[in-house]
Amino acid sequence: MTVRSMTGFGRAHAAAGRWSVDVAIRTVNHRFLDLTVRLREEHAELEPPVRKLVSEKVSRGKTEVAIRTRRLQESVHEVEINESLLVALLERFTDLSGRYPIGGRLEVRDLLTVPEVVRVGTMTESFEPEESAQVLDVVGSALDALLEMRAAEGRLLAADVAERLAFLKDKLSRIAASRREIVERLRVTLQERLAAVFPEVAFDPGRLEQEAAMLADRSDIAEEITRLDSHLAQFSELLVKAREPIGKKLDFLVQEIQREIHTIGSKCRDLSVAREVIDMKTETEKIREQVQNIE
Repeated sequence: MTVRSMTGFGRAHAAAGRWSVDVAIRTVNHRFLDLTVRLREEHAELEPPVRKLVSEKVSRGKTEVAIRTRRLQESVHEVEINESLLVALLERFTDLSGRYPIGGRLEVRDLLTVPEVVRVGTMTESFEPEESAQVLDVVGSALDALLEMRAAEGRLLAADVAERLAFLKDKLSRIAASRREIVERLRVTLQERLAAVFPEVAFDPGRLEQEAAMLADRSDIAEEITRLDSHLAQFSELLVKAREPIGKKLDFLVQEIQREIHTIGSKCRDLSVAREVIDMKTETEKIREQVQNIE
């Protein structure tokens, strides 16, 4: 399985028995699978199998499945006559004709003007079992087109994220390589500040080294570097060896990466490190934005 985007579109069209079927599936970002199936009310029995089919292939994203059907033959009309009402009407007319000087007779056109005597409607038809299976095949074809688009966009996302991960690894390597220089700069900075505040006081070099060592220990970022390196390696491995949807895992790892970078910036008050940390934070935010679109 490759990295897949949560944004995509798939469409398929085919005949299913007496019907022409058009299926369109759209997906956008969402934390979970939010599935909506739109189809005619008389075909509502098809919704559960459609949901099952889609949920087996799509794990995350706001997903809308629209199924449009059109009969390939003319619709069958149904004419219903309310015979009880018609009999009551004729009996009443006959009774009135015998008691009053009412002539003439009722014609068909007269009966059509009486509400509810004649009802004309279109017969609603459900899918036959074979037609239902054919409709599901069309949904499957649209789903395949959707997954292909999501996979294509996913490859672009993975390539972009991998490039940004390489940037973070390079920055981290620079910070790790400059740890000794950072400690030396801390010692020099401490000495310069003391000399500026107490210009006439001679400090014991041993004591100065001890204070510098304590300051360096409080600013040591070895653990943060190790954890960040591990997170970046795990992130890269997930991109390459994805066997299932990895969006949620990547989102969690991004949060951990951001936390370690922030800690490095907070602990190590070195100007060169601060610059590297700013660049790393900016790049990590871009990775987070891309991860939001990965299934």
